[in-house]
Amino acid sequence: MLFFRRKHEFKPDRTEPGALKKLYLTRLQRLHLLKWSLMGLMLLMLSLLQDAVLSRISIYGATFDLVACGILLGCMFFQPDTAAVFALISSIVYYFSGTAPGVFSIALLTALGVLICIFRRSYLRWCFSTTFICAGIGLMIYKMAIFVIGLFLSNITFDRIGAFAISGLLSAAVIPALYPILTAISNIGGEAWKE
Repeated sequence: MLFFRRKHEFKPDRTEPGALKKLYLTRLQRLHLLKWSLMGLMLLMLSLLQDAVLSRISIYGATFDLVACGILLGCMFFQPDTAAVFALISSIVYYFSGTAPGVFSIALLTALGVLICIFRRSYLRWCFSTTFICAGIGLMIYKMAIFVIGLFLSNITFDRIGAFAISGLLSAAVIPALYPILTAISNIGGEAWKE
């Protein structure tokens, strides 16, 4: 009886589904993922349009700032806590894309996005005109803050204030074109306000 039949010591691994089959997203989670993907794609397209096409157009030394416009306008469609995350991530990507005026733009865009979102949700009625006014004022404050920081750092001279004001106005003029796109994106998956 020396030659007992032994069981195999090696046992093959169980066959389990792959990592993608374990990852199950509900319908609502897929819709939220789609919403955030479309927001990122929209900001990427704005950055591409701003850098490749509109950077060649200069009106009295001023150019468009579409990404800042998209970030501040996008904050209007979320709750303040979600707007803070959106503005922070978007402004970090904006800074690392190389087109932002400086690292201070991260703090400026995030703070302004949250503040105008809170102000609009607290005191104003939800409609296009209040969105336009809040985002436009936010853009002008952002441009003037960049101007003041540039003066403090001695990067620009005071005579460029007109170019910064025109740049803010040009960027605010794009809000009516972006508003329907952002309204359609924000209605995906809920958590959007109705007009």
